[in-house]
Amino acid sequence: MAIEFSLTPDQEAFRDATRAFLQKEVAPVVAEMDEKEEFPAASVKRMQEEGYFGVPIPEEWGGLGLGKVGYCIFLEELGKIDASHGVIVGAHTSLGTSPLLYYGTEEQKRRWLIPAAKGEKLLAFSLTEPGSGSDSGAVHTVAEHRGDAWVLTGNKIYVSNGREASAVVVMAGNDVKLGPNGGVTAFIVDTNRPGFSVGRCEKKMGLHGTSTAELVLDHVELGPEHVIGEVGKGFHVAMTALDVGRVSLGAASLGGIEAATTAALDFSKNRTQFGLPISEYQAIQFKIADMGMRAQALRYLVYHAAAHQDQLGTDPKAWTRLQRAEKTREAAIVKCLASEWASEVIDEALQIHGGIGYIRGTPIERAYRDARISEIFEGTNEIQRLVISRDLIARGL
Repeated sequence: MAIEFSLTPDQEAFRDATRAFLQKEVAPVVAEMDEKEEFPAASVKRMQEEGYFGVPIPEEWGGLGLGKVGYCIFLEELGKIDASHGVIVGAHTSLGTSPLLYYGTEEQKRRWLIPAAKGEKLLAFSLTEPGSGSDSGAVHTVAEHRGDAWVLTGNKIYVSNGREASAVVVMAGNDVKLGPNGGVTAFIVDTNRPGFSVGRCEKKMGLHGTSTAELVLDHVELGPEHVIGEVGKGFHVAMTALDVGRVSLGAASLGGIEAATTAALDFSKNRTQFGLPISEYQAIQFKIADMGMRAQALRYLVYHAAAHQDQLGTDPKAWTRLQRAEKTREAAIVKCLASEWASEVIDEALQIHGGIGYIRGTPIERAYRDARISEIFEGTNEIQRLVISRDLIARGL
């Protein structure tokens, strides 16, 4: 599939409108949010009211109907301003609504997807447990079948939006002997269900505006209408959502790269040493060139992968094995490269800023702290390399 892409006039207009909105509603609150380590409820509410939590969701299900390309445009612009807001949106949209959009019944879409896309509900996604991280198929949360009902018992950790969400997509083991293929089922769980509670919320190096919570499921009883997709097929549900999340994470990382590069350019033109702006020195010029190369290359990769996902549509049963493999490889490549390049570019931008870049509260210092997690969550980069290499071994380039 050829790598070529350009935005339509409507998409460019959406980018312009998004940029203006985020500068007005989000940018002014970021420094205080980071310092106080508080969930930015007011700015999140404004984004929900504008429909930004349902950008890729079709209009018939309450969204803006702008597809994955529109979604990446939004997250790229948001990534230029703040990573915490990006994670809140990503946990809700990529990981929370995607299982419902791709695998949900019409009843589930009416009950959970439409209000989520309209910003009336905040969603979360829970896969990781104390004993299972990269080994995502080793789920210990138990889903016990009792008549027509299911009873969920277990603990989930590191759940973004876990404290604020009104519903959570939960992966639970319906038959541990079967492992990930057949033994894991996806459920949608309202957080007001008896037996559901929020445990510890982590204190983190970065992403201070997000909650990263432990969820406790103590014999949470659910009806069959809470099962997303087929019983035993939860691993496929999770991986489909993560493919979406990894590309959109790439878009947010692209925004972070662009913001850091712009900040480094501006600083280097205005910082004088030995009688010249430091932008006149080759050591700085080489750093800036590397930043620009990464931004340019990643822009094509992100939007190519997003456009490919749009072309495939949202019915997994219609995908061939080859299409699924290509989509998953592309998502892994985007996630791995984007997260590592973002860390490298932000690190170099901080170096260009010198001592002031290390001062707590400056945008580049906050970006440095925020960027590091992207190499870990939504599948560590070691796991992404396994995904990529196994597909290369099976199919070649």
